Amino acid sequence: TELKKVEDFVINIFIEYKLDKKYFNKTYLCNSEAVINSIRHGNKNDLNKQVSIVADCIETEIIVQIEDEGEGFDINNVKNPTLKENVNNESGRGIFIIKNLSDSIEYNDKGNRVQLKMECK
Repeated sequence: TELKKVEDFVINIFIEYKLDKKYFNKTYLCNSEAVINSIRHGNKNDLNKQVSIVADCIETEIIVQIEDEGEGFDINNVKNPTLKENVNNESGRGIFIIKNLSDSIEYNDKGNRVQLKMECK
């Protein structure tokens, strides 16, 4: 049910800023992966914790910040899912997908907020 909210959120951004639909799929995928990570790994599926999403479109970029209430993590400790020893892991591809589809990805020091930048025009 939360992913439907993310989809509606991204649709509304595209309507509000009159963005080209060709950027929708990558924008939605990056945002949904980040929200899934926040729910599962950040908030540990705790229904009492929130995930916030804030977005803006500045010039030619969509800038989205997604923050959870978790303890955070160190991006340097995330395993590369393309390495032979990690290929069969059931999780661990979300950040890889985001890195490859977004134009920029930054984490706060705590590791519980991510900022994504994606070309939108």
